[in-house]
Amino acid sequence: MQALHLLALEPIAETLADKNAYGFRPKRSCADAIEQCFISLSMKRGAKWILECDVKSCFDEISHDWLLRNAPMDKNILKQWLKAGYIEQQQLNATNLGVPQGGIISPTLLTITLSGLEVTVRPSASF
Repeated sequence: MQALHLLALEPIAETLADKNAYGFRPKRSCADAIEQCFISLSMKRGAKWILECDVKSCFDEISHDWLLRNAPMDKNILKQWLKAGYIEQQQLNATNLGVPQGGIISPTLLTITLSGLEVTVRPSASF
C-alpha cells in the first residue's frame, strides 16, 4: 500500500524539494552533492559556504500534525501509518512523533518535511 502511494507522492515531493538537497532523493548520490559543492564554490560569484548537516533523529522527530497538514496525500491513510505504533518485546507502543522506520514512503515524507530549508537558512544577501 505504501508503495502505491509513493508512486503518486514522489513526483510531487521532487517538485517541492530544495534543488540542492541530496539526501534520500531518487537518482541523487553523495558524488552528485560533492560535484554541486565544487561547482558552487569554484564560481567567481558563487556560494561562499556550503551547509552540510545530519539532523539527529530526524525520522524519529517529524511532527505528525505538521505532516497531516502539509503532505499532499490522503490524510486518513497517512494518519493510520503514522499512528500504527510498533512492537518491542511483545508490547505495542504508541507512535506520537516520527515516521515508520524502514517504511518505503518515509524518505519521501522526510523530503517533504525538509523542503524549504535551503531558503530558510540562506542569508538575506544573495551569493
